[in-house]
Amino acid sequence: MQSVAFVSLVNKPEQFAASQASLRAQVQPLPPWIMVEPNLRGWNAAQGLNWGIDQVDAEWVVCVHQDVFYPQGWWQRFLAELQRVPDDTAILGLVGTEKGGRLRGHIIDPNGHCYWPALPHEVLVVDELLLAVRKRTGLRFDPGTPGFHCYGADICLQAAARGLRSFAIDAPTLHVSTGVVDGAYELASRWLLAKWGEQYGHVLPTPTMVLQDDAKAGFFLKLKHRWVRRQDRLSRNRDCPDPLCERAARASKGGP
Repeated sequence: MQSVAFVSLVNKPEQFAASQASLRAQVQPLPPWIMVEPNLRGWNAAQGLNWGIDQVDAEWVVCVHQDVFYPQGWWQRFLAELQRVPDDTAILGLVGTEKGGRLRGHIIDPNGHCYWPALPHEVLVVDELLLAVRKRTGLRFDPGTPGFHCYGADICLQAAARGLRSFAIDAPTLHVSTGVVDGAYELASRWLLAKWGEQYGHVLPTPTMVLQDDAKAGFFLKLKHRWVRRQDRLSRNRDCPDPLCERAARASKGGP
């Protein structure tokens, strides 16, 4: 079995404790799990996660938000998914976007049940809610990433530049928030486009939104990505007869 450790950035300790408890109910002892309070150290997200990654000795380091909860059966499902991805996989996530903009993944969040098959599937970028790094690749988050956004997209693009692969896997969790697109996000997205945009036609499809440089991106490329994202939004609540997903959906409504 491949070894796994966890790292979380925390500013709400009670929420983080509840998140841990949902996984502790499935696996004893709990895998190593580093709590990083970046605000106390003056760190951004990349600095905090890099520090946490360097504290553990594991094949996979799962960088996961403090507000993610794990339905019963998730741990075994996750371990099984690790065995299904190719050996040159460097990054794993629960939701991702292909280079052409198509969403792939499986999650329960405030939008409801989001399922985009087939999985596992290679993607360009994965969402930061749960992003697992294969430590032996040496990949780390760019400490120059502004604040607490876009660090996940950047590390995936780093992997692609090195010929390594990222995959969205089928191990749905419950994520109780979707984040906020605010001025801090816009600053980070401009930074990401300045770093990587030219290589991708100045359009970067991320799970949160399609980032684009309106002055430089081609009209038809922008139109294509807008159409693909609209189609994926319409199909995000497709039926999925999956017991793990059903348990996550009940948990989101306060059920067992």
